[in-house]
Amino acid sequence: MRSGDTVVGVLRVIRDTAINVILRPAAFFQTMPRRGGFRTPYVFLLIIGLFDMLLLSLFEVLAAGPTAGLAFAVHAFVLAPLALTLSGFVLTTVFFVFWRLMGSSQSYETAYRTFAYSYAISPVTTIMGFIPYLTLAGLVWWFALLIVASVYVHGISRLKAVAVFAALGLAMTIFVTRAEHYVMRHGLTRPVAHMGRPASRTRMPPSSI
Repeated sequence: MRSGDTVVGVLRVIRDTAINVILRPAAFFQTMPRRGGFRTPYVFLLIIGLFDMLLLSLFEVLAAGPTAGLAFAVHAFVLAPLALTLSGFVLTTVFFVFWRLMGSSQSYETAYRTFAYSYAISPVTTIMGFIPYLTLAGLVWWFALLIVASVYVHGISRLKAVAVFAALGLAMTIFVTRAEHYVMRHGLTRPVAHMGRPASRTRMPPSSI
């Protein structure tokens, strides 16, 4: 992304990048630029995150009506940029430590790019999250992407990457499963009234995928 790019041009690049990450992750991470600054991956992360908020707002409209949906959208779009900025650097730092411990020689910038582009699947996993237990499938997908990136970007052996991220994924899966059980047991989901749509959950701007 260059300073002279139009909004339409930037959105087109983001769309194409997201499609490549989703459909051809190995090819994408093999050719992903390791350098070039933080601006491009940050803008990618921010736009994908805001699109996420749009989807969540639409689900909130279906679940609770236009007024509640609008209130959620305003709240979400105000907080989303800060949440995405902080979570992006915090999670990158965590993964950077793990990648270094596994033997990666790549820089923090490369680690940030790896995390930011793995966020491409977030709108899809957000939709999946409104169907009970498909949240887990989204987590598995994300950690599978991180394994692919570990191999093709950070030069880590597939076996080592699978072992480490499978352990991290399992820990997060246990946490999410218990959280979903708690939410469903206490009736904290609100079913959408019409058209047999999946239940909606009020969510804050994401701190992760």
